[in-house]
This record gives sequence, structure tokens and C-alpha cells, in this order.
Amino acid sequence: MTYQSQVPPDLEQDLLRAVDNSPADWILLNLALSTMKMGGHRYGTFLDAATTAAKLAIYSTFIEQDNNLRKTSLLYHVEPKRVKAIVQEIQAALAEGQSLKVLNSKEPYYLIALPFLWQDHFPCEAGAARVRIQGLTPGERKAIEKSLPAGTPRARILDQVEFNELMELLHHMSQEELPKAQRMAFSDALLSHIKFRLLHSGTVIQIDSPLVDIPLYALASESYSPKGEQERVFAMIDDVARYFALLQAWVREETGVLRGVEVFDVAPDQRQQALEELDDMLRAWANKYHQDGGLPMVLQFAAGRREYD
Repeated sequence: MTYQSQVPPDLEQDLLRAVDNSPADWILLNLALSTMKMGGHRYGTFLDAATTAAKLAIYSTFIEQDNNLRKTSLLYHVEPKRVKAIVQEIQAALAEGQSLKVLNSKEPYYLIALPFLWQDHFPCEAGAARVRIQGLTPGERKAIEKSLPAGTPRARILDQVEFNELMELLHHMSQEELPKAQRMAFSDALLSHIKFRLLHSGTVIQIDSPLVDIPLYALASESYSPKGEQERVFAMIDDVARYFALLQAWVREETGVLRGVEVFDVAPDQRQQALEELDDMLRAWANKYHQDGGLPMVLQFAAGRREYD
């Protein structure tokens, strides 16, 4: 079984050669796959996030180096005037209370907000017709409504124009939270991207009925909640971020932080038993040392087949 977040083995080898087996580049590649392919974030959004992260790293070093532009520029091989511009940009954003967050481990705004906006702008009371298209008989309207899955929210079924206008409204609402310099205009390409993500996620259903000449769209869920692989991908991103923070504390030699790696071989028919036993041991260990009101701790691990000798 091939998962959407999975890179085919032959392609993975090509990608590894492309980045010369660099662990840091491989981390960035997997982050891009998770946030763009599975999370629905646009290519441009990911690039903006990477640029913002680099700027924040430079700003952090600038503060650590007692506001020394030259030393910061030497550490990052950046012209001092460019460092100064980046520092001023970050300082201005902080002073104005602007959010510098570009990516989230959760779905983009339009997937989260759409069900609420749809039900707010296009409600449908019990007994009222969901389809408002002119030229259809009451029987034809009911036939279209009966094609919807059970449990579909009570909201109007939209035609192509109404659906596009709702997408545009969503886009404008999401742009209001961004600084003017980061805002982007609505376009057909962006509309297609948003529509694809909504249909692909199952938040919206497209109805192609022989009774009408244009596609219709119905809200399929009252809230967006990724399931299965997508849900695990978002959990993975949160786990990786937390693991990075733990390893950074280990690098700083902070007390109370342990890094552990065990490499071993196991009989194939005992692998699952070994994993279940490990799970039980860790749970018992945590229960043994847990104390209400004590120091907050986290044990985070992943065990599986190793891809190296």
C-alpha cells in the first residue's frame, strides 16, 4: 500500500542523491512534503515560511551577539546592510504586534473556516429547499438533495458562481490577518487550488447532476477534521517540533534531558511482540515515577526499521 505522504523507494534514492545524503536537506524535503503535499499549503507559502525562519535565525543571533551587525553577518555570510534590513523588518513586526507565523501544522485557514462561513451565509432551515436554482421542479430539487450522503449539514447547495464567491470571501478574510506586504490577490489558479483541497479533503462534495448544466457543491461536514494518514501527518509535525526542542536542550547540556538511540536486529516474527513489550514497559515506567504537581516531563520516541548500517 502506498500512502500519499510516502516517497516511492526508487524516487527516494534519486532524491537522496540529489541532496547528497545530507540529513539537514532531507529534513527540509520531508517537511515540504508534509506541509505542501499533505497539509495543502501552497508552494509560495512554504517558501515564505522558509524565508521567515531564516530571518528569525539571523535576528536571534543578532540579539545574542549584543546587536553586533558585523559579527552576525560573518556568522551567516550575509552582507551587514542585509542583516540590518532583516533586523529592522523583524523589530518593526514585533513592535506592531504582527504575527510572523506563515505555516501551521494544521490545515490552512480556508479548510478550517469554510464550514462555519458556509452555514452562516447559506443556512437552510428544516423543510426548506436546499437547491435554489431557477427552472427546477420541486421533484427535481428533491432528487438532487437525495443524492447527498446521510448526515450532511443543513446548508444550501451552491451553484458554481455562489461557490466561487464563497471561496473569494474566504481568501479575503484570510488575507486580513496578514501584513499588507504579504497579501496576495485572488486568482483563478488560487481558486482552483482552494477548490481542489476542499474536494480532496471531503469537506465539500461536488454534485454532477443531469438535471443542471453546471456542477453544484454541497457542504459535507460541519467542521474540518482530517482523518487517517492526514491526521497522523499533522501529529508527526507536532512531534518533530517537540523533538527538535528536546534535542536542542540536550545540545546545551541541560539537566533532566536524555537522548537515547538503540540499534539492534530482531527476528521478524518477534518484532511486533517486542514493540508491544516496549510500549508496556514505558507506560509502567511513566506510571512509576509520575507525581502530581511534579516537574512536567515528556518521553517521545519512535521505533521501526532502520535504513542504515
